[in-house]
Amino acid sequence: MIQDGEATRARIYADVMAASGGGQAPLARDWLLNYTIDGERLPLVDSQGRGIRNVDGWAHTLSITRVERGRYPNRESEPGLWTYPYSVRRDGTIDPSNKKLSQSVRDGVPALYFYKPVRNVYLAIGSVLPIDDFVNRREFVVSLLDGDQLIGGSSSVIERAWASTVVDRRLHQPRFRAIVMAAYESSCSICGLPEATLLDAAHIRGDKDPNGQPVVENGLALCSIHHRAYDNKYVGIDEDLRLHVRPDVLEVSDGPVWEHALQRLPGQTLAVVPRRRNDRPDPYRLGLTFKEFLDAVPR
Repeated sequence: MIQDGEATRARIYADVMAASGGGQAPLARDWLLNYTIDGERLPLVDSQGRGIRNVDGWAHTLSITRVERGRYPNRESEPGLWTYPYSVRRDGTIDPSNKKLSQSVRDGVPALYFYKPVRNVYLAIGSVLPIDDFVNRREFVVSLLDGDQLIGGSSSVIERAWASTVVDRRLHQPRFRAIVMAAYESSCSICGLPEATLLDAAHIRGDKDPNGQPVVENGLALCSIHHRAYDNKYVGIDEDLRLHVRPDVLEVSDGPVWEHALQRLPGQTLAVVPRRRNDRPDPYRLGLTFKEFLDAVPR
C-alpha cells in the first residue's frame, strides 16, 4: 500500500500539475480515477462522486472537489479563501468522510483542490490548507497555497491584490475557458473550426468592463484569427447573432486567407451556438460590443 507523507503528496502534486499544464488544461475524470504511483493505482477523486477523497489507511484527506452546480457549489469568501460544506448523507446525517478532513485541519496537512465546471472535467487548482472546521455551520474553511504560503486571509491590500491575481490565473481563467469550450463543443462559433487547441475563450465584454464577468453568456469560442478580428473590431456580431465586417476590410485584396476568413462572413450568422439557451451569447452584451464595432467603422 502507498504510504502517506509529504514526499508522496509532493510527487502526486507534481504529476497533476504536469498533466494539466500547470493547472491551465482540464483533466479527465478517467485520468484522475486511474492515476498510478509506483505501479499502484491511486484514484485522486472519489469514484462515487463525493467531494472528499480519502484513502484507506491514510489519516488525512487526499483531495477535495468543488462543482459548478450541485451539492458543493463554489463559495469564495475572499480571493483564495473558500468555505467547503460538510459531506452529508441523504438522510441529513454527517458523512464519515469529513473526519479525515477535520484531522487535516488539526494537523495542518494540505489537500489537492479540484474544481469541476462541467461533467467529467476537472481543473487542478493546486493545494489548499484546511484552516478551520466549523462544526455548528457544518463547513470547513480552506486557503489556497502558493508553495508554503497561504493565499487567502491577508489583511494587507497589496497581498489581497496579489491573491486575487493568483486565483484569477489558477481558477477563474481556466474555469471560463472550460465552460465556454463545453458550451460550444470545442468549435469556433464563427467558422466552426473543431479543434480546442486552436481556440480561445473570448470575452464579449472585457473583464475590466462592468458587464465583463467570466460567465458563459459573456463568452464565445473563437479561433485565433476570429478572436483577433473580433477584438480589433474587424468583425461585429449583432444581437441576432448576424456577422458583419467593416467595409474597408471587404475591399482588401490579399489572397484566399483574407477572403475565406473575413470577406465571406457578412450576411451569415454564427456557425456554432450553444445547445442550452442559458449558455448562448447575451444579446445585451453583444449589443454593447456591436455598437463599438459600428463606431470603429471608417467614415
